[in-house]
Amino acid sequence: MKKFIYVLFMFATFNLWACSDSEPSNDGGEEVVDKTTDCQSASEKGAYTTWYKPANGWVGDPIPYYDDGKFYIFYLQDWRSGYPFLHPWHMVYSTDLSSFTFGGETIPCGKEEEQDVALGTGGVIKDRTTGEYCAFYTGHQWKWQEMGVPTQAILLTTSRDMKTWTKKGEHNFYLSLRGQSGYVENDCRDPHVFYDEEDGLYKMVVTTHTNAGATLALFTSKELQNAKAWTLQEPLYTDPAIWVMECADVFKEGEYWYLTYSNVADRKVHYRYAKSLKGPWIKPANDIFDGIAFYAGKTMSNGKERYLAGWCPTRIGDGDPDQWGGSLVCHHMLFNADGTIDLKLPDGIDKKFTTLKKTVLIDKSGKAVKKENSYVLSDVASVSFPRLDKTCKIEATVKATGDEDVFGFAFGACDDKTEVYSIRFDLKSKKMIMSKDDLTRGTTPAQTDVTLAVPADKQFKVKIVAEKSVCVMYVNDKIAFSNRIDKMPKNPWAIFTDKGTEISFSDIKVYE
Repeated sequence: MKKFIYVLFMFATFNLWACSDSEPSNDGGEEVVDKTTDCQSASEKGAYTTWYKPANGWVGDPIPYYDDGKFYIFYLQDWRSGYPFLHPWHMVYSTDLSSFTFGGETIPCGKEEEQDVALGTGGVIKDRTTGEYCAFYTGHQWKWQEMGVPTQAILLTTSRDMKTWTKKGEHNFYLSLRGQSGYVENDCRDPHVFYDEEDGLYKMVVTTHTNAGATLALFTSKELQNAKAWTLQEPLYTDPAIWVMECADVFKEGEYWYLTYSNVADRKVHYRYAKSLKGPWIKPANDIFDGIAFYAGKTMSNGKERYLAGWCPTRIGDGDPDQWGGSLVCHHMLFNADGTIDLKLPDGIDKKFTTLKKTVLIDKSGKAVKKENSYVLSDVASVSFPRLDKTCKIEATVKATGDEDVFGFAFGACDDKTEVYSIRFDLKSKKMIMSKDDLTRGTTPAQTDVTLAVPADKQFKVKIVAEKSVCVMYVNDKIAFSNRIDKMPKNPWAIFTDKGTEISFSDIKVYE
């Protein structure tokens, strides 16, 4: 990595001379291309449209649901203020996940003495008897000791039209683990409800804890909206190695049942699969979706495709000391015959970007040669391109040759050399690694990584969708890698090799 640091250091220094006139250049007369390299800052204020966030506040845990041609994303609205009234449910909807329409507040916080003064995540399902939409959610009461109630309980609100929602109230629907032997009664949250066609039962999975460790409690019922009809069964799944499995989801695709959950300890979304809800649950070799910048993932299906919706967190500088909540990110799930799952860019987002921009190089350094529609880089080299001014999609095909090649993409590649972000493909470790590099000190602390599946031909088809500071990279329709890169917008970006026999970057395109 020291070689790459040196090349970028020399590259940034050279650019101070090469682009000193600071005037945008016109290459071809059709499009003005800005070749300047001074560092600029972009405002995070306002809404995101692709990786959605509201104009005010941020997206907390998503509760995705599909019905009648629309994808509905309910989510915990993160105002980052307002204690004790936290996280009312808001909702947006879309036909293709490329942009969203705000559907309003669906579940407000309750009064200070009510169970749902603060809200947690849950699940939405349609009542097969009444046709009503039912949103089961977590009610959190801060004064539980004083009031003599559980900290957390499961509550219900319903709607006929997805627009107007009515709380059932604690007297009509209240479900908790109080009095259930072996369970931590104050840990009863994140309900996910589904209908099991085989048993003819509604089933509810609830996040809790037992002596066996992290536990997903299982309730069953024939009557969806009758709290007294729900019966506690043996746990669906336990994991003694961790404390809690948040935001759990259970669904069936093909011959397999799938379980997804988020582990607060490692900040990642995991999955298991089995032929039966009774198990045994199989842990795949790579059981993780995305990296630490994708959390609280839950799924929805239109009957043909299934999507995973989570949030990409903001950072401490955004007034978020807990790094909870951020921007909505949706992945398209692909199911393999062996039960494993891959992730790709949703088609709606892929087709959204239609204006092809010029990928004129600003400069190159090291052993970098342009050949027709390709840049061939070897040993230690880099090539940079103009600023990412708007939400865009970057496409490229990368072909490596050696088993230990290291190469990738760099963002925020401007004059300030103390903060450059790189996403590296490390073929030896079989990982994609995002790091924040200080080129003046030579430090490259890894911030997050994901497992990289290296094909036999060492060819990688890459798609990157960048909106403001959210960068989501997809590789070979198998891997998704989300990151929050504050320095990415409004600044140049680059391709590079740090250790490579010969790396070809071809068909590089930027669409807005």
